[in-house]
Amino acid sequence: MRPNITLIALLLSASSFTTIQAQGWSLDDCVKYALENNIQVQQAQNSVESAEADVKSSRAALFPSLSFSSSQSLGFQKVESQSYSTFDAMQKNPTYNGSYNLSANMTLFDGGANWRTLKQSKINKQASELEAQQTANNIQVQIIQAYYQILYAHESVQTNEEIVAVAQRELDRTKAKVDVGKGTKVDVAQMESQLQQNMYNLVTARNTEASNILSLKQLLQLSPDTNFSINYQDFSDEDVLSIIPSVADAEMMALNNLPDVKAAELQTKSAELQTKIAKAGYMPSISLNGGVSSSNGNVYKSDFGTQIKDHMRENVGVSISVPILDNRRTRSSIDRAKIQYSNALLNQENALLKLQNTIASLHLDILSAQSRYQSAIASEASAKESFEMMEERYNVGLESVIDLLTEKNNYLRAKQETLQSKYTALMDLELLDFYTGQ
Repeated sequence: MRPNITLIALLLSASSFTTIQAQGWSLDDCVKYALENNIQVQQAQNSVESAEADVKSSRAALFPSLSFSSSQSLGFQKVESQSYSTFDAMQKNPTYNGSYNLSANMTLFDGGANWRTLKQSKINKQASELEAQQTANNIQVQIIQAYYQILYAHESVQTNEEIVAVAQRELDRTKAKVDVGKGTKVDVAQMESQLQQNMYNLVTARNTEASNILSLKQLLQLSPDTNFSINYQDFSDEDVLSIIPSVADAEMMALNNLPDVKAAELQTKSAELQTKIAKAGYMPSISLNGGVSSSNGNVYKSDFGTQIKDHMRENVGVSISVPILDNRRTRSSIDRAKIQYSNALLNQENALLKLQNTIASLHLDILSAQSRYQSAIASEASAKESFEMMEERYNVGLESVIDLLTEKNNYLRAKQETLQSKYTALMDLELLDFYTGQ
């Protein structure tokens, strides 16, 4: 008994899904799963199969067509009475007739329309494959962006948890100082207000992380209640400050790697062929046709086989059709094809400009984020040191609550700027590697 292939595939898929769930989803896991399950990707693959069907149809149009037809009829015929020279309405004999026809037809010349249609369908199939790759690429880009937004939100949650812990510690110390007469209730109120603000920021950060996870689930076609966790990883300064190629080199690599411009070029070729196909409407068409037919009926005395043989007729001929006046149908088809070709050229130019702008913008964003990250690291270290010194001075009563909170907020802003520039650089570096095929 042969195994159920579909069932085996589902079991393997379920096993893989369970393994990922246990280990946490990496970026590669998300991309692989999306390419296998995303509806848009599956629809794009269906378009490729439809284009393949068009190729087969265009190829078949070059070969002869063969058809068989038959008709059977039954009627009643009045017969002349032997006693009178009139028709007796009560005397009717049934009549039966059958006809059979086998015909073939083949186009010998149509101005090259069929050959060009086949060539065009092959080009359209290649373009459809590239467009399917474009769809998959767009999904991957969205997944990369969503994934790094989750990483950023997750580390932002950790940062806010640390800030809340620090705020709670400061509040406890301030209360202790008040208990021994070294502080005021105003100081406690200010610390409590700061703690509540920090807790609010923590809740906001957690909600942002949950929202980003939901967005990624939607890209993966997972239900909202699916248990989902990210395989979080650490990044070094070397990862953030990776060296990138020049804009010109990156554009060249992206041009060779991405399907966008290639698909637009194929669409231009297809539109050019459509113009030539339309012009074939001015040309005469020549076709070869032939057929074999026969018939039988009950008015003949011989048997079925003898009747078919006796009534056999063969024919072969050549048909020529010359267009003279077609109410401007061909002219209009040519005009529309030329407009389509012009639009295809513009789309091709736009695809190239869009690619160049995307790479140039991404290149600039990476350099900017890396520069901000380097500055943010130094600023965070300085703010942290200043905050720790201020905290020590506050603990011994040399600084006010306002001064302490000011330094603390400066430190928090410095940490957030470090996180933002860090994950902006990491995400853009990942995108640049994807675009350039590295």
